[in-house]
Parts: sequence; C-alpha cells; structure tokens
Amino acid sequence: MKVIKNFWAREWLMRDISSKHGTNDVSTIIKIAQTAGLLGANAEMTQAGQIYVTANRHRVEVLKHDAIVYPL
Repeated sequence: MKVIKNFWAREWLMRDISSKHGTNDVSTIIKIAQTAGLLGANAEMTQAGQIYVTANRHRVEVLKHDAIVYPL
C-alpha cells in the first residue's frame, strides 16, 4: 500500500511543479524537483518531497483537469 501512496504523491508533486513552471517536459520537471531536493537521483521521493506533498496536497487545482482525482 505504501508503494501506491508514494506513486500518487510523486505524481502530484510532478503535476504541481508542471503547473508552477508551465512545462510538461518530464525531464525538466524531474530536474526542477531534484534541484529543490524533492526527488532523489533516481527520481524517488525524498523526505523533503514527502513533507512538501503532505503540506500542500490540499491544493487540488493541480489536478482539476483530470477525470479522476486519487487521494494521497
């Protein structure tokens, strides 16, 4: 179950970065997240990334265009 939760947390994080930086390029999004310390070298969630998602996940506008919104 933790793997699924981490997957959706990382998905939310990447969409949030995409929205804030106006890019859909996955490589760019990952580089931004890694530079900020939110994702590690293998694009895995860091502790800082988990804290960021937990603190900001109430902002669902990141997912407003999705047909399905999965809770974290």
